[in-house]
Amino acid sequence: MLLQLTVSAYFDFLQQFASLVRDPVGYGVGVPRGDGRPVLLIPGFTAGDWSLGTMARWLGRVGYRPYLSGIDLNVGCPRRKMELAGWRVEKIARESGQRVTIIGHSLGGILGRAIAAADPGNVRQVVALGSPIRDGWTGVHDRVRPALQAIQSFWQTFSDEPEDCGTSECSCAFVAAVFAPTPEKSRFSAIYTRRDEIVQWQSCIDDAGSSFEVSGLHASLIVNREVYRILGSILAEAPGESAAA
Repeated sequence: MLLQLTVSAYFDFLQQFASLVRDPVGYGVGVPRGDGRPVLLIPGFTAGDWSLGTMARWLGRVGYRPYLSGIDLNVGCPRRKMELAGWRVEKIARESGQRVTIIGHSLGGILGRAIAAADPGNVRQVVALGSPIRDGWTGVHDRVRPALQAIQSFWQTFSDEPEDCGTSECSCAFVAAVFAPTPEKSRFSAIYTRRDEIVQWQSCIDDAGSSFEVSGLHASLIVNREVYRILGSILAEAPGESAAA
């Protein structure tokens, strides 16, 4: 089953990337011009900043200032990843004088929302791509959850992290931030696909935010031309604001 899902995801990724390359939206044509605001990208589980290169280049092409999170491999204690990306947000906001927009894929979207809850003064908006923000691990499909948890557990054997790290049983600040309400100062948007083979699409939707459905599978959301077209509109709708003093 996992092999079949992996093969399907691989071919869907190639197909979506090819469609993006052929579509004018991939070159910024027909996309509202950005105002130079900072946008931080956070990768999904088991991925790193390298996975978001295409999106970073596109954001720069349409008039934004893209930043990468500093996460080489998004595995292990999510609180530490949240702290790392949170420090990055603080630095970007301080240097730019503007609140930061966060775009996160999968676990990256959960981290982005948690950062916004912890530091709403520096986060303008969060856009989550295929992120189970309502349920965390329980929002992952049953058929793939054991494999993903096994990866997390294997990683923890080489660290000093507790067994419940990253689960709803963990008592760290990350869990509290994840399940906190969307802060009023920060806008939240979810982009999801009903064909998502990793995450249950219902868990991606926050009733306090905006939701947008696209086609394709989970991994390919980061190269999906429908996602890029929606991102252009979402970013253009958010007015510019200064960061917290």
